[in-house]
Amino acid sequence: MWLILSVIGYGVLAVVAIMDKFLLSSAKVQPALYTFYSTAFILPVVLLYPFGVHNLNSFSDFFWALFCGISFALALWTMFLGFAVSKVSHLGPLIGAATPVFALLFSRLFLAEILSPQELFACALLVIGSLFISFEKIKRHSGWHIGIFWGVLSGLFFAASNVSAKYIYDSYGFLSGFFWTRTAIAVVGLCFFFHPQVFRAIFHPTILDEIKNKISYHRQQRSLFLVGVDKILGVIGVVLIQYAIAIGSVSLVNALNGLQYAFLVVFVMLLSKFSPQRFKENYQKDEAAQEVLAVIIIMIGLVLLV
Repeated sequence: MWLILSVIGYGVLAVVAIMDKFLLSSAKVQPALYTFYSTAFILPVVLLYPFGVHNLNSFSDFFWALFCGISFALALWTMFLGFAVSKVSHLGPLIGAATPVFALLFSRLFLAEILSPQELFACALLVIGSLFISFEKIKRHSGWHIGIFWGVLSGLFFAASNVSAKYIYDSYGFLSGFFWTRTAIAVVGLCFFFHPQVFRAIFHPTILDEIKNKISYHRQQRSLFLVGVDKILGVIGVVLIQYAIAIGSVSLVNALNGLQYAFLVVFVMLLSKFSPQRFKENYQKDEAAQEVLAVIIIMIGLVLLV
């Protein structure tokens, strides 16, 4: 069950990643403002409280719920910073490779989770496949660059958030765990409201901003609609992944993150071919072959988990 939920969830999140890149590059939404939008959409989770949510029993549990929220908000922010300077089809898989490595370490240290040799081998293939996709060489930068730093840091924060969420799920069940960890994420995310870029964009637009607003009103309306669709899909994907984490292995669900980027590579190639005016990433022959090989490796890793 957790495997099916993971596959569907990562497929949805692949679509979300492409929309994130479009909004951050074409629509010019600032990373801090986009993080605020992303986390604010989680706030309605408080409506779940009357439906059987249990209160947390100790200060340490409150700490881990809050830690989950802080880590997730920082993971989104650093991911969006990376998307703004790098190809989504390369940086996304780097995050997908870094996250399970850190998750495997954190789950072993804090949850005493141990995988079988076959599961470890499958996890390794999924990580290797993600790394293959992440290798990037373009005119702006080749090899190490700031986007890689943001990607690895984002992977660390995602892993920390997921492992702390797993601890809460194990202690309180999925509904209560989801309520407290997502509420913490929403509260932490609302702190981005006081970020200068966010505060200025909402309450203190400059004269130049007002002129741009009048000129590009319809474009902004379209961008706002896309943000809404993107965040709704994001919530669906996150719920599926978090439930998979609650009922399965946090290390393996995180390792399947590579599947998200296998979907992403296919979607980006199709969009670049059939709708290049809206979304286009150029591929050289050796780069395309490299990504196809990566997808095959990820598929082998997935088969080993079935």
